[in-house]
Amino acid sequence: MAIILSLLTALLFGTGDFFGGMATKRIRVAQVLLCAHIVGGIGIFAISLAIADQFRLEDLGWGAIAGASGIIGLGLLYRGLARGPMGVVGALTAITSAAVPALWGTFVDGDELAGLAWIGVLVALVAIGLVSWSPDDSDTPVTTRTIVESLIAGAGFGFMFILLDHSDPASAPWPIAGARMLTAPVLLFGFLVRRKQIWPRDPIALRWVFGVALADTISNALFLYATERGSLTVVAVLSSLYPVATVILARTVLHEKLTRLQLGGFVLAMGATAMIAAG
Repeated sequence: MAIILSLLTALLFGTGDFFGGMATKRIRVAQVLLCAHIVGGIGIFAISLAIADQFRLEDLGWGAIAGASGIIGLGLLYRGLARGPMGVVGALTAITSAAVPALWGTFVDGDELAGLAWIGVLVALVAIGLVSWSPDDSDTPVTTRTIVESLIAGAGFGFMFILLDHSDPASAPWPIAGARMLTAPVLLFGFLVRRKQIWPRDPIALRWVFGVALADTISNALFLYATERGSLTVVAVLSSLYPVATVILARTVLHEKLTRLQLGGFVLAMGATAMIAAG
């Protein structure tokens, strides 16, 4: 069950990224993040009231810290993608976001996996990098700053997974509500200080934003339920296969071409999932 929930998490993570990409074609990235976090925060708060078995301030706090880690990662990722090269930034961030919780689960939490499952984890990390690698014709140099910021961005996402895993499963999805209760006001404060428009006037962009909010919020909640049923190492690595969903949607909706590396990544991703399931 943990594997299925992890793959659903990856599917929704990737779908949310695609929706976000479509929205940023029409409005600013910061506006997408703010509106998605406000809408998602309201939704997950209502859902938490209805389905959570318990409420603990401690778990709300874990979620808030996780949200802070995630927003730092997101900010560095978007800055890195804007500066380029996008292929290097995307691949390094995605691999690190999977490797950090996997290492934590192994050496801190003591996750024990069979040999075949470990091979699957390693293959999955390679697959994540290949699928995330996007063509870049800009001849932008790979600087030390690019590498360091990409690694920090990935670590931000990775520690978000770790922090969410520290919450009590019975309180899910309150930790996600806690994350949004921190990130939404922080983003809103930035907009108010700079006197920027909050809600987009473009109805098409607004629909994409609602899609981002729905996909991102549900995927985070599914991650919590997945870690309740499986090890952090496996759940984090499989959830980090989200670039597969993003690339498939780009191919299906936007008719973007797939590179040989990405196709190879798809094959490895399927093989890795099979090995982890068998192990």
